[in-house]
Amino acid sequence: MTTSTVRRLLLAYAALNAVLYSMLLPLWEGFDEPFHFGYVQQLANGQGLPDARSARLSREVWQAILRAPASDPVKANLPDVVTYAEYFSWPSERRSAAQRGLRDIPRDYRWQLSNAGNYEAHHAPLAYILLAVPERLLAGIPLPPRVLVLRIIAALAGSFLLFTATVALCSELSIGEAQRNVVLFCVLSSQMTWATLAHVANDWLAVPLAVWTLVFMIRAASSPTPANLASASLILSAGLLTKAYFLALVPVLSGISAIRGSSRERKLRGFVTHLAVIAICAGPWYVRNYRLYHVVTGMQESRAGVGPFKVLGAAFALNWPSVVATSIRAALWTANNTLRSFSLVTMNLVVAVCAAAFLLWIFSRHTLREWVVVAYCAAFALAIAYAAVVVYVGTGNPLSTPSAWYAQVLVAPTLSLLLLGTARWPRIGKVLAISIALLFGYVLAVTYVFKLIPLYAGYQGRGSLRDIAALYLSRFHILSANLNSVALGPAPLIFAMTFGVILLILALEALLVRGILASCARSSSYSAPAPRPSSSARCY
Repeated sequence: MTTSTVRRLLLAYAALNAVLYSMLLPLWEGFDEPFHFGYVQQLANGQGLPDARSARLSREVWQAILRAPASDPVKANLPDVVTYAEYFSWPSERRSAAQRGLRDIPRDYRWQLSNAGNYEAHHAPLAYILLAVPERLLAGIPLPPRVLVLRIIAALAGSFLLFTATVALCSELSIGEAQRNVVLFCVLSSQMTWATLAHVANDWLAVPLAVWTLVFMIRAASSPTPANLASASLILSAGLLTKAYFLALVPVLSGISAIRGSSRERKLRGFVTHLAVIAICAGPWYVRNYRLYHVVTGMQESRAGVGPFKVLGAAFALNWPSVVATSIRAALWTANNTLRSFSLVTMNLVVAVCAAAFLLWIFSRHTLREWVVVAYCAAFALAIAYAAVVVYVGTGNPLSTPSAWYAQVLVAPTLSLLLLGTARWPRIGKVLAISIALLFGYVLAVTYVFKLIPLYAGYQGRGSLRDIAALYLSRFHILSANLNSVALGPAPLIFAMTFGVILLILALEALLVRGILASCARSSSYSAPAPRPSSSARCY
């Protein structure tokens, strides 16, 4: 099968997952979704940019929060909501009435403010502006299908941008076609990719923009012309207008522009170009933040006085080994707002195989382009660590972890380095590359069939093969009816699309395994020198 065919299958896989995850997720089950939606709705209503100190949700959104079932962690923050356990204890007639109540919220409520504050109103506006257009066009339809349409738009656009950014990144790193396809498959098979992209928020744009920023940073480092530096700065500016965590990447591009160049004059010109683009494009937003809140990011923790000095003072109080281990697993799998975990054994196996591939990359010779990836990952990892300390300052819990969706910025770059390592040591590398692909596909298949569908159908029992098989075989009618009462898409379509995803997983894994074996067979004459093979010795 040709490369173009595999690429088309991967695109179909991305689109199918984007729509399926958007439909399967109950209303407001996405991370902080009603508050992000409230931001979109304020812009769609023509009410201007929100002021984080006074922004409030519309009466429509607040009524929907109170009427839709939610997870236990959400109830801990919003005591008035009904949990899934409570909701599924109701008779079907009462659940049907609750769903009708969601669809029958008066349209005029979108123009009326509730007393509930919007704690997501501090974010930069770009992603919300883009979603505000369809939200305004769809103002006449009920809230649940409106949210579904916005989710699908965000998930499809975000996954396409992430797909193309990952392809460009692999191309910049000269990763072979077989390994490149594994990187794409794993990015698209990560449950947290879809938990991050397939809900109304700003992450659908932030994550792919971060990877595109890295691509343009690599190009600027390789050829530090004013045009390349300006392009990288423009993409970074778009990121800064999407989410404040892009501030962590400014020093990386600033360093590239300051040290790369054939002469002092060229370095100075590149540095000034970089700063000018950032200042002109993104500067006004952060000046606004400072004028309104007296902090650059506008985040509520910063407004409350949690600044860099306080964070540095508290950093040593965290249990960092536990925080790092938990954060890595959460970056791979977190059950949306329900915050459940996957099998610890499986997650540890995924981490162990990835760590082995990372060691293969470490014990090879690296190019400048790869060091840019390392600098990018290191800068953002420090920002995530900063966020973990901020959470600790707010909660007092030494095991506090940052939000799992932040780490999605690192997934494509990290997987690219891992697969680059497997390509340079083909004997052991092919085993690890195949293992990574099989594990990621397995986790996503189990996510749908064993985890999310039973969870959102009210199943609270064990997740063993025997129990789940009995659930589908003997209680399918109840399973389907319960799922229909909370998911935003019809249960028959969700089941059909899940079946399609599993078929694509099996087909793609077979093609990926064949591609890895074929690429390594072409390099059978290669013998990897220990301990540092040449950067040109790759299995592709």
